[in-house]
Amino acid sequence: MNRQISPIAVSTALGLGGRGIFPYTLWPAYRRLRRTVRETGTTVFTKSATRHPRQGNFIPWNPLTWKYIRRLPGGGLLNAYGLTNPGAEASARAIRASLAAGFRVVPNLYPEFAKGPDRAIQETLEAVRIYQRALGRDFWALELNFSCPNSAEEIRQNVAQALACSKALRRQCPDLYLIAKISLCHPYEFAQELERLGVNAIHGVNSIPYDLVYPQGPSSPLADAGGGGVSGGPAFGLAYRYNAELRKKVKLFLIMGGGVTKLEDVKRYMDAGADAVSLCTLALRNPKEAAGIVATFAKKA
Repeated sequence: MNRQISPIAVSTALGLGGRGIFPYTLWPAYRRLRRTVRETGTTVFTKSATRHPRQGNFIPWNPLTWKYIRRLPGGGLLNAYGLTNPGAEASARAIRASLAAGFRVVPNLYPEFAKGPDRAIQETLEAVRIYQRALGRDFWALELNFSCPNSAEEIRQNVAQALACSKALRRQCPDLYLIAKISLCHPYEFAQELERLGVNAIHGVNSIPYDLVYPQGPSSPLADAGGGGVSGGPAFGLAYRYNAELRKKVKLFLIMGGGVTKLEDVKRYMDAGADAVSLCTLALRNPKEAAGIVATFAKKA
């Protein structure tokens, strides 16, 4: 079993199970991307699950909530998704099916610190046991999402909880490959402390709060939901600068992502010291370009 992260990874864009999101799966270019990802053994990070089912702002079967995901110019997306998901048990079943279909999938889990740190850590450990039972030896790595700008927690205030959660998880699962997905809003010292705790990899960065990307306005069309997070092209400049500086601060495996829209962006991240580069919004906005990038780096591997 391959227990390495591929040079190019696909993050969130293949859904909770890691093999596609409906209705994107009706799109031929997206299906070709799925096939390329599977055939090249590309690492897939799933959309975030929580221990128990969670209903956020976006509800797939309710058209009135579709407004919480919007396209932006320059290949961008704005979302206030709110982490809608059916929970860790459903996630584990979906991932097991994806593994059986030939995908290389790493679960992503969101600790719900808004419930209180003790309960969030307890539920995180419960979710890990669910993945262990469902996936067996195929559960070798876990990505922890510490960086959702659309949640009730303030990112700048969740550092202590995230460190406590990582410490508890490392204590319970000393051999599990832990990946922390962080935010541009996190101080670099957070990543350094995660490294000291024994986290194996950092994934920077998640979607960026709207007001940071557009400080001069206009106001976010999702202002009633906290403004939302920006991904894709408009986020690249900020994400690149943060990641390039982060590389100077940590020695552990660093997955750089945020704003990639073309091969040149990937090369800039690699030149900045990325050990791997993640594709997210590109896979939804331009899956043909994403498939080309995946194939290009698979040939080099």
